[in-house]
Amino acid sequence: MSKFKQMVVKAVDVGYGNVKYTSLITSADVQCGIFPSIAPQISTGPDMALGLLQKRNTVEVEVNGVRYEVGKDARLAQDATHGRILDSDYSMTDTHLALLRGALFYMGAPEIDLLVLGLPVNTHQKYAAVLAKKMTGRHPVPFKGDGPQECVVHNVHVLPQPIGAFYDHTSRTGTYDKMRQQMNLLIDVGYFTLDWVVAAGSKVNTARSGATNGGMSAVLRAITDSIAKDLQIQISDVSLVEDAIRNKKNPEFFGKEVALESHKKVGKTKADVFVNTLATKVGENYDISNIIMTGGGAEFFRASIEEKFPRHNIIMADSPVFANVRGFYKAGAHFASMMAKSA
Repeated sequence: MSKFKQMVVKAVDVGYGNVKYTSLITSADVQCGIFPSIAPQISTGPDMALGLLQKRNTVEVEVNGVRYEVGKDARLAQDATHGRILDSDYSMTDTHLALLRGALFYMGAPEIDLLVLGLPVNTHQKYAAVLAKKMTGRHPVPFKGDGPQECVVHNVHVLPQPIGAFYDHTSRTGTYDKMRQQMNLLIDVGYFTLDWVVAAGSKVNTARSGATNGGMSAVLRAITDSIAKDLQIQISDVSLVEDAIRNKKNPEFFGKEVALESHKKVGKTKADVFVNTLATKVGENYDISNIIMTGGGAEFFRASIEEKFPRHNIIMADSPVFANVRGFYKAGAHFASMMAKSA
């Protein structure tokens, strides 16, 4: 057990919308941080702040000779042509690696014994081994101070993203022994994908699990287009609507609030379509004992899920945007324990 306590376990969940990472582990909880999945290339222009303005909360990281700016204020570094990558091969891109290296910086550990990551259900089998190999080894990370300027990762484990919610919920509620004997439907509402896993405990039923390219980005696009139609303008960036929904307020356009409630109906209709795809793949659901929802868009999709599964009790993960990454860490702690015992 002493070996296990000394092992450094970290977890990162790189989503299409945001990067979530473990920041502080206490006996009571796993605390997490977040920054947007935006990685603009470093500008070579002059410093317009001239030392007078507050610096952005970002870090410069290098991937294959190109420098990127990632972090909590990355939106302030992007121009109008830059946006998030919405592609099924996302985990193989230099942008994805830049975001992971940004997370390594924010976690502040120059050496990691076990790093736990996640992938969408529909790309996990294809890319899990490749991603694990890519992240194992040395990464240039500009830690602050006179310490090391790299992070060494010794072992990497890659999980299907919704499985993280299972580990997080059962550890929080003390129901692991019970729920591992039951059939569970784990639903992860991400930015680009709606992922779901049907599993007996953590044993995945592949035939009933899946993902569809229909997460919050499509919902936000539908709502934004509805607002644009009313205002008779074009709106390419959905971030104003995204921030408004997250903060439970109305967005402002031209300095004036736009009532969001009527436009949300358009987004709900879009969510219903994606949930119908999920329900069709899951099939007959009488054998499912628990439905757990996680992900940044979980609250918005909840009504659609409740309508499609009216006889089930829908469990909303605690702080759903962080549930997967907390679960990744808890799974990693378990794996590390087994590694230490076998050493």
